[in-house]
Amino acid sequence: MNIKYTLTILLLFFATTIFSQDKYKVVYDYNNESINYFTIDKSNKIIDTLVKPKIKRSSLVEIELKNINPFAIDVVTDVKEEQAFISGNGLNFSSFLSGVKSFSDSKLGLNITNLPTDTIFNKANTRGESLSSDYSSFNDKSSNISALKTTFLANLLNPNLSKEEILNNIKSTAALERDARLPDPNENFYVYLTQLEKIVLEDKTELTIDINKIKKATELEVDNTIKTASRGDLIERNYLINDLQKLISSINESASITIENLNKIKSFYSTLEASSFTRTYDYQIDSDKINIELKFVTSGFATSLEDADNKQKTLKTRNIKLYAKGGFKINTGVALTLNNFGSNSQNFYIKDGIIGADSNDYLTPNLSTIINFYPYMGENFNIGGSFGLAIPISSDSDINGISFLLGPSMHFGSKSRLSLSGGLAYGPVKKLTKGLKVGDDAPTESIDAHTRNIYDFGYFFGISFNLFKLN
Repeated sequence: MNIKYTLTILLLFFATTIFSQDKYKVVYDYNNESINYFTIDKSNKIIDTLVKPKIKRSSLVEIELKNINPFAIDVVTDVKEEQAFISGNGLNFSSFLSGVKSFSDSKLGLNITNLPTDTIFNKANTRGESLSSDYSSFNDKSSNISALKTTFLANLLNPNLSKEEILNNIKSTAALERDARLPDPNENFYVYLTQLEKIVLEDKTELTIDINKIKKATELEVDNTIKTASRGDLIERNYLINDLQKLISSINESASITIENLNKIKSFYSTLEASSFTRTYDYQIDSDKINIELKFVTSGFATSLEDADNKQKTLKTRNIKLYAKGGFKINTGVALTLNNFGSNSQNFYIKDGIIGADSNDYLTPNLSTIINFYPYMGENFNIGGSFGLAIPISSDSDINGISFLLGPSMHFGSKSRLSLSGGLAYGPVKKLTKGLKVGDDAPTESIDAHTRNIYDFGYFFGISFNLFKLN
């Protein structure tokens, strides 16, 4: 029982080893244009690095594309031999496209181009200098947030930046905002954005309150001096009140735009964090030679921003070529063979009533049909075997009938179009009947009455041309 159990385990082990599927990995890096080939185990861990690899037929190949910015690049794949490529995984940005135009809006900060703010603050009251400083700080903060948004978008649309580089760039730009109330953006960017939003709202509220106080004080001053003030003073103060109201409206609008920009930054930052800059495809090697074309085009997200015609542009095209080894090939060919049966084949005759014979030890040309079979070793050279049927070309030949051919063969050129074969020939030869032998007296004058065809062994060699592939 123990011996049977051990044998069963060994058989299962060898069967698993023989029929297990090998796995390979091809890694293409968009940034440095490198292509590397690896063998991997069942856990997709790299075992070895390959140089100019030939991949075992029926093996699974994992193709990994690195540093593919999904915000900037779409990948279009095409396999020349067969359409067996499955879709890669990437981000779908359709949910963001509705807000793309607003995200890319070039509006910066406060909409106050028509308001003489310096004049307003100078005419307001003694608090104007402090209010002007607060207002300038608020305006700078709104402009910096808009610049942060623009920088972020430019980085997202740059196909040559890695995910880590984009994250580092946006945090470095955010750190340029100098405000003691803000945390370090490198520690937690979400906390930074939340705190920045809080500061913008607080500054807007304080500015609005201060400007309202000035506005009310001006209105009260107008009420108190309406009887004594000149017409010019009253007009000037009314203009000031209107300008202050416009300034409040502008601050509210700018704060709203700034908060919207912050929300967009937060949304795209969370999407960037969750995005993968790696595309993975699986392909099973079934063909002898596979050319995988990778066309890198501008993404739908980038196209909607940069191209009014919404036409995707090709950034570059690269090809990954895979070559298979192993597997069993069969093809047929038309061959010209030379057959020789040596001493086994004789040409019998009767002369002076005596049976004589000449040896047919010469090479006889034959037109043959050959079936070639071989394990696939490479594109230009393979070794295998051949089986065929041969018919003599010359009708005057004493060797007639169909011969069977079997032997080793060598196959050359693309798709093994040319084959050289040699080996055993098994064909019809003439033999004497009724126990007669050369030198005996002939019972009759007809040699055909004393001979018959039997099959015997000889040899052949020849050259064949592949007609079509059976498998």
